[in-house]
This record gives sequence, C-alpha cells and structure tokens, in this order.
Amino acid sequence: MQHHGRLQPPQGLKQREIVRQGRAKNMEETPESKSPNLSKQQISTGTSPAASSTLGRRQFIILLVLSLALAVIVIDATIVNIALPSIQRDFRVSVKDLEWIVSLYALIFGSFLLTWGKLGDEFGRKRIFIGGVVLFVFGSIGDGVSGNLTNMLVGRVIQGFGAAMAAPSTLSILTTTFTGRARGIAFGTWGAVAGASAVLGPLLGGYFTTYWSWRWAFLINVPIGIVAVVGALLVIKESKFRDPNYSTDYAGVTVITLSLSALLFGFIEGQTYGWLTPSETFSVAGINWPSNSVSLSALSIISGLILLGVFGFLQRRRQRAGKDSLFDISLLRYKGFRYGIITVTIVSMGEFAVIFFLSIYFQIVRGLSAIDTGVTFLPLAISLFITAPIAGLLSNKIGPKWIITAGMVLEATAIFSLSQITTVDNPLVYFYPVLAVYGIGIGLALGQLVSTVLGSVPWQRAGVASGTNNTVRQIGSAFGVAVIGAVLVATISAVGQADLAASTIIPDQFKASLAQAFNSGLTGGILSSIPPGLTAAQLAAVITVFNDAITQGTRWAAFTASIFVALGAASSLLIPNAKSTAKAKALGVAVEKIPISAET
Repeated sequence: MQHHGRLQPPQGLKQREIVRQGRAKNMEETPESKSPNLSKQQISTGTSPAASSTLGRRQFIILLVLSLALAVIVIDATIVNIALPSIQRDFRVSVKDLEWIVSLYALIFGSFLLTWGKLGDEFGRKRIFIGGVVLFVFGSIGDGVSGNLTNMLVGRVIQGFGAAMAAPSTLSILTTTFTGRARGIAFGTWGAVAGASAVLGPLLGGYFTTYWSWRWAFLINVPIGIVAVVGALLVIKESKFRDPNYSTDYAGVTVITLSLSALLFGFIEGQTYGWLTPSETFSVAGINWPSNSVSLSALSIISGLILLGVFGFLQRRRQRAGKDSLFDISLLRYKGFRYGIITVTIVSMGEFAVIFFLSIYFQIVRGLSAIDTGVTFLPLAISLFITAPIAGLLSNKIGPKWIITAGMVLEATAIFSLSQITTVDNPLVYFYPVLAVYGIGIGLALGQLVSTVLGSVPWQRAGVASGTNNTVRQIGSAFGVAVIGAVLVATISAVGQADLAASTIIPDQFKASLAQAFNSGLTGGILSSIPPGLTAAQLAAVITVFNDAITQGTRWAAFTASIFVALGAASSLLIPNAKSTAKAKALGVAVEKIPISAET
C-alpha cells in the first residue's frame, strides 16, 4: 500500500478539512445518537445503540429483508438479457431499442447512486430504503404490464431510481445494525446474495420466458418487494447522521445525468439518425430536424462531452469552496484509486455487453430456447465462483495487481475467442470452455480490483470510494451496451445488405423491403421481417442472409468487447501493487468485492 503522508493536498483541500472539522461540532444528532448508552465503538463505527454483535432473531429477519431487496435489484440487471428476443418479437422493436432497455436502467441507477446514498444518511436510511423498494416494485409492475417500448422504458427509469435509493441503503443499514462477528456474517451474506443473484438472473429469465412469459421476469419482483417493505417496516429501526452543513449537489446530478443521457442517445441512435449527417428524419411534436445540418446523434455526443467537461468544472469549484460534491475529485490523488477507477470503467464497457449480444445470437441464430440460453452461461458462473476465493488467497501472497491483470488478460482472450468460434453452425460445446475461461478471468480480477480501489484511500473515505466504484461500473455497463450494440447493429445492417445484393436466389422485388429491415435493426425480429410470397428455396436463402448478418455482428461485437477489456488490462498495470488488503478487510469493506451489479 502506498503511503501518502507527505503528499501536499490539492488546492482547496485544507479548506474542506476545516469545514469538516467545523461540522463535527454542529452535527445534528438523531435520537439514537443522544442515548447515554452510546459506546465508543458505536461512535467510531457509526453503529446505533440497537446494533448487535450476535445474530438474533430480529437481526436475522433484518438480514433476510435486506437480502431480498438486494436480490431483486441484482437479478433485474441480468434477467432481462435473456428475455430480450421475446420482447423484441412482442413489441416489434429493433435491436437498438433493446439496447435502451438494458442501458437506461444502468444509466439511471449509476447516475443517482451516490446522491441517494448520502440522502439516506441525511433523511433516514430506513425511509430511503423503503421508498426505493416501493419505486422499484412500481417500475417492475410497469414493465410487466407494458404494451409497448415507451411504457417499458418508463418502467425501467422508475426501476433505476428505486434501485439507486435501495441498494446503498442495504449496506448502510447493515453497518448501523450489526457489530463484531455478526457484522462479518451479515456482510458475507450480502456478498453471497449479490453473487448468487447475478448467477440466477439468466436462469430465472430463461425459465420465466420459456415456461411462463417474459413479463414474469419483472413481475416476480412484486411479491418479493412487498415482503421486503413489510419486513422493513416491522423490524428495521430508523438511523440517520444529519449534517446541517451538507448541501446536495443538485447541479452536479443534473449535469452528469444530462451528459450521460446525451452520450447514450448519440451512440444508440447513431445508426438510425446518422453518425455525421442526418440519414433519417427526427421529428418531435411536428418539428423536424434539419436535413442539411449535422446529425442529431453527432450533436448529442458533442453536447454530452461538453457537459462532461462542465461537470468536472462544477465539481472542482464546489470542492474549492469547501462544499460537498457528487464526485470527490481529491480521491484521484491516490494512485490506486485513480487507476483502479479508470480500469473499472473501461473493463465494465466490455464485460457487461457479452451477455447482451450472446443472448441474441444463441436464441435467434442457434434457435435455443430462453432457458437453454440461461443454462449455456452456467460454465461462466460456476468458474467465477470457484475462482473468486482462490484469487483472494493468491492476492495475499503476491499482491492484487498481477491477479487483476492476469484475470483481465484471460477475459480479453476468452472474449476474443468468442469472436473466432462464433459461426452459424459451430457446435455449442465450443462455447463452454471459452465461457469457463471468461468466468475464471472475472473471478480473478473483479474482487481484487474493488478491494484495491477501496484499500487505496483512507478508511474514512472508503464509503465514498465504494459508491464511486459502483457508480462508474453501472455507467460503464450502460455505455458498453450502447457502443458495442452500435457495432452489432451497424455490422448486421452492412453485412445483411451486402449479402442481399450478392444473392441470386432472392428476387429483386423483395430485396428492398429486406434491406429496410436491416436498416431498421430487424424490427420485430427475423420472422416479422420476412415478406410473404417466398418459395421454400427463397425463404431458406433469406434466413441464411439474416443468420449470417447476425453472426458477423456478434463476432464484431465480441471483438470490440475484447478491445475494451484488453485496454482495462493495460490500465491495470498502472495500479500500485500492495501485498495486503488488511486495511480494507478490517473495515469490513472487503465484502464489496462483489458489486451491486455483476457481469454474469
């Protein structure tokens, strides 16, 4: 671990520390903190007098309630991927529309995670937790009964808000409820639930989609959420840490959300509205985007980058003024945190998209059912769980840096291998060892990377570092699906139209409508894109064209994802190697080795 005692604080940091010292005298105590029985341990660890070092009946129920809420949040991040082809057919939407379903949830979740974590401390962790679960349930109902894409996206936004409220509250409630040995058990359970839920997501999504309906992939959250809310009302005691000097960075939240939304729109809609010049008319309320100007997608990307710069400026200005900011820029002076966060962001863009494009390929090209698709990903999940604890043991001996790098090299190699073995008719057994290697890579790198990020900062800032880590992971996943999805859609369109033009079997009178289907991103799936009146031979030729286009799109998507992960491996070489994460483990933050949204 690096020592930073001689580092000079950045400009404005001393002022911020003075402000913080002043706050200590002005903190508004909660009823719990006024208790005469408040111990020194409770003051130092942030626990309430109700906290217990033994896992009694009440503590067990609290742990169960929090685990249920965490489970539905994590499952929701992965369960939807398996249901995407069915949603595409039912809603008659394009592949790029499916990107919105995945990315929008992650974007909202990540953008508001830090803010709601702090507001939970200010206004009550129990209150924010319950409000978040209620919102999440309402969003799930909206998704489950939605009749079109627009309604589903509204539901995904509501789910994202709810998840951003509830997820950080689960950890803060655990911290204030448990002490000693019980805290270790509680956090260990939290991590196990997060990991198990990530694995169950694809399997549950496949089961519901195959045997019931994809709608149950969302509606299953409703009864679980209701149980969690009722349980929270009955057993969880309110706790808060109100700072009268704290001011929520509403400007920062607004600017970063607008920036990321603009970037996301540009990358997802670029294939539709043109990357540089308009290729299709964009119209809102009868107003058309000028056809002789720069495309709306290009303008969105440029605007998003400008707003990102504005966000950085606003954050620095608030910190120089001694005010709380959404992102604590001063943490970047710690080398392990700085390069660790960069690595998390880059590698998340590659990792999270893999399930997205493979689910489409397996179900559309290879004809697998949703449940069979979920089972296909089991080698990934099993190898991840076997490898993760081994990575911790190796890290204690040689340090986390080389474990992280080795894991990401394995990930990049496995994803690149996917780009090579993905064909229209290669045996599916070829994918099992590759996915297993991919899981080994994630198991090696994921936990050690998070532990390094948290262990690189002073223990007092571990909570901020943890929130930042989960935020950039969510945002990275959103943009990974958007960027790699754009590669997928563009390749499908280009290859499909080229194959159509070269075909001597498909009649010319059908080629125009088929070309339009490729341009629109296969709206409604393959079957709805096939025109009537084709002979058996012509139909076979059309299906061959579609399968080849999607296969090539998958190959290029995998290749692009492997580049992101390889870049992450390269950036991990800049992380300092510390041969002990004892500091992080002593704080109980090592349980965050499994983040709120996992790759599987």
